[in-house]
Amino acid sequence: MTGRRDKQLAGCLFALLFSVYLLTFSGRYHSSDEMSMLAATDSLARRGAWDTDLIRSWMGEQQGSFGPDGHLYSRKGIGTTLAALPLYWLASQTEQVGNVQAAMLTNAIVTALTGVLVYLYLRRLGYRDGVSLGTALAFGLGTMAWPYARYLFSESLAGLGLMASAYFLLRYRDRGGWLSPLLAGAGLGLALLARLNNAIVAPFLGLILFAAIYRRHGRDWRQWIRPVLLFGLPVLAALAVTGWYNWLRFGNPLTTGYLPEERFAAPLFQGLYGLTLSPGKGLLWYSPLLIAALAAWPAFFRRHRSEALLAAAVVVVNILFYAPWYLWWGGHSWGPRFLVTILPFATLPLAEALEAARRSRLVAAGLAALAVVSVAVQFLGVVVNFNLYLEEVYAELGLYHPATLFDPAYSPLLRQIAYVRLENLDLAWAREGDWMALGVGLGLVLLSAVALWTAWRAKRHAGPLAAVPDRRTVRRSVPQHQRSGRGRLTKIPFRGHGLMIGTLIVLVGLAAAFSLAQYAPSGDVAQAAGLLAEMEQPKEAVALADSFLTEPFQDAYDGHLPVWGVATPAEVKGDPEAVWKVGGGDEEPAAPDPRPQGGVRLQAGSVPLTLSLEPGRTFDTARLPIPQQQPPPRLGDVIELAAAWQGDTAVRRGETLSLALAWRALAPPDASYTVFVQAIDDQGVKAGQLDRLPCGGGCLTTSWLPGDLVGEWYELPISADAPPGRYQLITGLYDLATGKRLPVQNLPGPTALDYVSLGFVEVMP
Repeated sequence: MTGRRDKQLAGCLFALLFSVYLLTFSGRYHSSDEMSMLAATDSLARRGAWDTDLIRSWMGEQQGSFGPDGHLYSRKGIGTTLAALPLYWLASQTEQVGNVQAAMLTNAIVTALTGVLVYLYLRRLGYRDGVSLGTALAFGLGTMAWPYARYLFSESLAGLGLMASAYFLLRYRDRGGWLSPLLAGAGLGLALLARLNNAIVAPFLGLILFAAIYRRHGRDWRQWIRPVLLFGLPVLAALAVTGWYNWLRFGNPLTTGYLPEERFAAPLFQGLYGLTLSPGKGLLWYSPLLIAALAAWPAFFRRHRSEALLAAAVVVVNILFYAPWYLWWGGHSWGPRFLVTILPFATLPLAEALEAARRSRLVAAGLAALAVVSVAVQFLGVVVNFNLYLEEVYAELGLYHPATLFDPAYSPLLRQIAYVRLENLDLAWAREGDWMALGVGLGLVLLSAVALWTAWRAKRHAGPLAAVPDRRTVRRSVPQHQRSGRGRLTKIPFRGHGLMIGTLIVLVGLAAAFSLAQYAPSGDVAQAAGLLAEMEQPKEAVALADSFLTEPFQDAYDGHLPVWGVATPAEVKGDPEAVWKVGGGDEEPAAPDPRPQGGVRLQAGSVPLTLSLEPGRTFDTARLPIPQQQPPPRLGDVIELAAAWQGDTAVRRGETLSLALAWRALAPPDASYTVFVQAIDDQGVKAGQLDRLPCGGGCLTTSWLPGDLVGEWYELPISADAPPGRYQLITGLYDLATGKRLPVQNLPGPTALDYVSLGFVEVMP
């Protein structure tokens, strides 16, 4: 039986596992599978839709199928898409957290919860708390569960669902009641939503349920009805949701979208060897601790026959199921990806190995050696992106060459070592150079470890009473000399430890939020995504011009428009009133533009952001996220300065000053003009100067049409030896061929100027 103290230890265990996963967090895509599921999450969070048009043109049927409505839909189950939705939606409500980065924490939470269930399961089987904790930590840090806590594959969620189902069936056997079979069914339902093939495990879980019912009620069949219904209802609901999702995507509840060539066509024994022992994908090489679990299974069977048979069944049927699959190795992934689901069950017999280690130093030494090797293997998979090696070896040998699976010389476990360098670290804090996030992560790991140790020691000193969940029973069981006052307990401070665990979980959440904020989206793509979110209007759409923009744009974009990638505005379906194009694609920057008049061309660093409007429509400058000029200064008879923005009023020497300018064409310019921005004092001394063709040469003034709006964000460098003082910011346009500036025609004053004053900036030492 598990008690309150076990729940406190479970809370500390969750905090420790999650803090390790947070410390080794990557926050980036590693596979197209992740992109497919999270593209569906993106559509759902923004628009209440299910399509994956975000990766439509360049990914296509590699990671989806087209529905009857012409939209691209993921072939993956709905479970991971929904599991990532809360974090994704919360991140989309603020610019300080990346959407993709936040969603990538989903499996960190899932895997930490799975580790907690492993602990509680073993405690309910009667194993010591230290043995149960050791086994749970072995699962969380000594198997592939650790690397996969960083990714968004669906196998981790499926493993949580199956483990939850097994745990609550065991709880029902011990305690009865109506809640346990309902939660057990919900666990199986969750596994089915993650991956429908987990139905192969359903018969074994059903047998466990029937055995528990028979144990409690014998042949009183009327007593069977309620637990069977409670277990079956969530399973049927999951199947109904899956059928509805299939119908929504593909017009048929039985159509999953998989292609005819995606079938069971591999030689069975090749897949069996490959999944278990092959140097490229063998499970026992990627999780060496499972060798000890395999050796300890007979002892586990002698002590807990039903549970041992269930664990063996989950492992064996999954291996047999995936062995003949045409892509049994799981494609681009670390180790045998499909077997991540079975890891919590495969780890359970380790409890017997740990029990044996308490009695034998030789067993303890061997188990410790396996643990060190296992953690080292997981660390190798965590610190470096496995795609670095795979892309190099595939370029050398070809995609999925047999040598990468069966030749020891090409094993990722050996080849990956060569990539372990500082510049290759696949850790968010290392990639961003954020030592504060590293410090917070290490501090959280240390704090969680100390809390777990403290709670465990307190439970050991409390003795067997710690496993008793009822306070009144505890009070009756405690001798009189251990009480104080009117029978109050003095040895078992339940509330104190509960407060500690609650505080620890809050700190874990705050640390996660802090880390995500430290890794907030930045760069030109993030700036373009932020500008678009501020300017967009309903009934518009977005077309990404380059597949490399997908992840950074998705991470930073918090708007609500449908996003199509990679597409031209003409390829966007649904008859939007206007289409924003992000990126330049392969178009020549200075090519003649057949657009209708009144288009918008903005430049965020190196990323162009353009909008073509229907004839007769113009872009309202009030939509710009920078102040409008009133009245707009007119340069010559061809261009006006519609809006301008100055980032700071004071800047230090050697730094840069952020600026934004938006120009509107009044007539077709007859020359190519260059934009200049200067910081100049009363004596004509310049603290900074910037001269640039519009959009870095991507939208020359000779291509402007009447009504066009062209804007750009600048970083004006301030000279390191500029005299401190007050400087005027000015801007204007000049013909590079002649050096002649366009005069400003509508400003008040007796003297015509050839520049526009934007304001003043204080240059500080």
